[in-house]
Amino acid sequence: MPPRLTRHQRRLFHWIEDYIAEHGMAPLFDEMRDGLEYESKSSVSIHMKALKDKGYLTYIPRKARSTQILRPSRQVPLLGTIAAHSLVTIFPDEEVEMLNLAGLPKFAGLSRHEISQYFALRVRGDSMEGAMIADGDIVVMRWHNDPTEIKNGTIVAARVNETTTLKYLHREGSRIMLVPANDRYQPTTIDAEWEEVEIQGVYVGSVRGLI
Repeated sequence: MPPRLTRHQRRLFHWIEDYIAEHGMAPLFDEMRDGLEYESKSSVSIHMKALKDKGYLTYIPRKARSTQILRPSRQVPLLGTIAAHSLVTIFPDEEVEMLNLAGLPKFAGLSRHEISQYFALRVRGDSMEGAMIADGDIVVMRWHNDPTEIKNGTIVAARVNETTTLKYLHREGSRIMLVPANDRYQPTTIDAEWEEVEIQGVYVGSVRGLI
């Protein structure tokens, strides 16, 4: 476990992360003081030294904008494995691994709150290879509060009863079709009046060879 931060240290660390995400460079100590309304720059120096000693960041003394984040909090949880070829149970009851995707262009400018809307799954199977999603890839998903707003043809993680799959979503009245991107597999058809269907997330992109 990483060393715990005090409330003031965590506040400064998160402020620095959001500043770098917004501006693409590290803040000056004067900007930290003004942004957090400290009375003096010495308060910033004390907290920065503590963050450096605990391994959360590093910087070169007296060198402007040299701060680098070593232990980012802006991470995406890898929640388990999802089947591309069939319906299987995912989200195992085990320790969640965190992935640092902040360096990717799509995530670089997002705040910690915005990144919290995303999660990741490892793909099992090849039924989505036509969508450039291969067996073993990590797919990044976004939580979606209103499934009725999701357009037909969107790739989703869909939960049917107690099982989940990654497929294209198509609706026709009460009928829901989960369609693969590989001609070797057949669509899964569900009558929403008789079976419960939950859209767990909307596909954002995939990362190959990340872990």
